[in-house]
Amino acid sequence: MSDGADGEGDSLTVACVDPDGRLDPVITALRGAEAIDVRVHEAAATVGAGVDCCILLHAPKTETRPAVDGFEQLDALLDRLPACRVAVYGHDIGSMSTTTRLFTHRVLAHGGETAMTMDPKRTELIVRRVRQAAGSERHAESDATLLHSLLESYPHQIFIKDDVGRFVDTSRVTASEYEFERAEMVGLTDYELMPHGLADDLYEEEQRIMASGDPMLNKVEHYVDAEGRSRWVNTTKAPRYDRSGTPIGTVGGTRDVTEEKRQEHMVRAVHEASRDLVRAGDRTEIGEVTVAIAKDIPALPRVQVALVDESTGDLEPVDTEGGSVYDRYAAWYARAYERGESLVVVEDGAAAVAEWDVASNPVAALLPVGDHGVFGITTGDETVDEFTVDLANILAANVEAALDRAERERELEHQNERLEEFASIVSHDLRNPLSVADAYVELARDDPKAEYLEKIGDALERMEQLTDELLTLAKRGQTVGETTAVDVADAVADARRSISDDCLTVETEAVGTIEADRSRLVELLENLFRNAVEHGAGEDDHVTVTVGRLADGFYVADDGPGIPESERENVFDMGYTDSADGTGYGLYIVQTIAQAHGWEVAAGESEDGGARFEVTGAAVR
Repeated sequence: MSDGADGEGDSLTVACVDPDGRLDPVITALRGAEAIDVRVHEAAATVGAGVDCCILLHAPKTETRPAVDGFEQLDALLDRLPACRVAVYGHDIGSMSTTTRLFTHRVLAHGGETAMTMDPKRTELIVRRVRQAAGSERHAESDATLLHSLLESYPHQIFIKDDVGRFVDTSRVTASEYEFERAEMVGLTDYELMPHGLADDLYEEEQRIMASGDPMLNKVEHYVDAEGRSRWVNTTKAPRYDRSGTPIGTVGGTRDVTEEKRQEHMVRAVHEASRDLVRAGDRTEIGEVTVAIAKDIPALPRVQVALVDESTGDLEPVDTEGGSVYDRYAAWYARAYERGESLVVVEDGAAAVAEWDVASNPVAALLPVGDHGVFGITTGDETVDEFTVDLANILAANVEAALDRAERERELEHQNERLEEFASIVSHDLRNPLSVADAYVELARDDPKAEYLEKIGDALERMEQLTDELLTLAKRGQTVGETTAVDVADAVADARRSISDDCLTVETEAVGTIEADRSRLVELLENLFRNAVEHGAGEDDHVTVTVGRLADGFYVADDGPGIPESERENVFDMGYTDSADGTGYGLYIVQTIAQAHGWEVAAGESEDGGARFEVTGAAVR
């Protein structure tokens, strides 16, 4: 037992009123203590005179036990033994509810009751509380000793002043702030410790507090210390009074909040700087702006964003200057992106965990920014604290939002381009056969010749062909769906079956499999085969197409007349055709499907002098 109490060696007789066993923790604790005689009763009515303290149970109803009202027992006991000191033990109830009810019940009239609600494992606390209730334990420390203990031990500044601003006493922390001992502070004023103007302001402030009686709460003040550093403190002051109620000075406390203000200013600066992300154009510029934000805020940790390269699918750092965060933690960047979860890199980068609070010496935080890439932040040689992680989340959220916006804007731009393409087709390509059909309909009304009907049929067939191509272009936004390993030979066979023309022969070499959307790959091959038929058939009206393997893709070659070298780059342009019956969209569609897969397609010359189309950038297995 502590040295701060007296009377602890006194023998006590304690009566425990325990109707159902729920006082067992108290009884066990008391019986394990020295000089305490415990008597157990089932009802308060059996407690007689001569006990130093009586403990009553107050407990709610359970599935197996009825409720026990300790306050009814208290009334009955005090009516019979008015001088008895009582403790009410609340079982499984909130201590505040028991204590408040007890103090509004009879404590003012009696003065001997107390309430106990505590963990049964705290046996020492139970014994001390019972001794307190019995009146055998009293604090031996004087008010002066308690005040001295507070001022010596409290970790923030505390000061007590008289009515003219002289220090009556201070905490040890306050005195050390000015490189004094506590005793040396007594009698000094703010005028001896700080600039005259500031001391004047503080004096008038404290006079107003004493005159109004209103405390000053949580006033944040900025100043520059002796080393030229900005610092902030949070101060609370209140008037203090003598026993007659006359104000005789002030009492106050000050807490250094420099770190909190620094973090607050940093977060504000990050939010303001993040506005630049809203104005950034494409994803590369967004990454560069993010890195620039960190460079423009000196107190901000090192930041680096790695974005997914759209052509390779690999993560690539935006900023490649020396001291790259990505170079240091590339493997963890990759894992954070693959798993789609944040990682905290620990110690020398040899390990990473998902939660900051379980990390040992965290040195970097890596946060995925949607499917765009990973945002990384580090403090260099220092450990990453909770504030750094919070800051990283703020920045990463802004970066992800900016990248999402850029993606939407890019998709909208593509949609607008497609609308323009459709408008061109409708306004130009479809209008011509429609005009032809309309003209021959007028002629056929007056003279229904077979040749007029044939012209109308040709125009309608042309419109149907253009409509089919238009529908294909309309799917361009969803050109590639789910990709799987597709056997190229099987796709070639499907594409050949869709073309009924007997003038086409397709020969397939051992190509292997590629990762592709099968239906779109078949569509790409169909368009290449049709192109060979429309443009490559010779005098015998027959064309042979060969599909073969490349190191990173495949080729489709025919034995027709081929494509002039000067025209090979133009054949993929929308609307380009050298055939009166062509739409000019077949090879354009081939290119869009290839690009949607991340492939490239180029036109060249086959071994037979015909056309050869090479699709590259596809891993062949």
